[in-house]
Amino acid sequence: MDMVISKYPDLVRVRSVQPRTGFQVHVVFTDGTERDIDFGPYLKGPIFAPVRRDPAMFRRIFVDHGAPAWPNGADIDPDTLYYGGPPPWAQDETGPQSKRVDRAVRVRARRLNARTRPAVR
Repeated sequence: MDMVISKYPDLVRVRSVQPRTGFQVHVVFTDGTERDIDFGPYLKGPIFAPVRRDPAMFRRIFVDHGAPAWPNGADIDPDTLYYGGPPPWAQDETGPQSKRVDRAVRVRARRLNARTRPAVR
């Protein structure tokens, strides 16, 4: 029996970001797509407080592992930006989407901690 192995498409991530006026950011994705996106709706919660309050902090946006991020550890899921979905905080907190978002946040936090914490031997 021959097995057919399909190749999954590459995940589209953020290649570059350029802050514009207000919370507008010019985003270039890894598939070449370019968009001007209002990040305002995504800047909710305590992790984004310094980014919302301080325009200089907002302008320090950079790309970290394919996601727009800031020096304080805040980042935005590139899939949410690419596919134009609602911000995770806008999801029903009791539904299955909420569980996926919670898991994604925990995974990203573990990755961030692994990069900043010295290895234990």
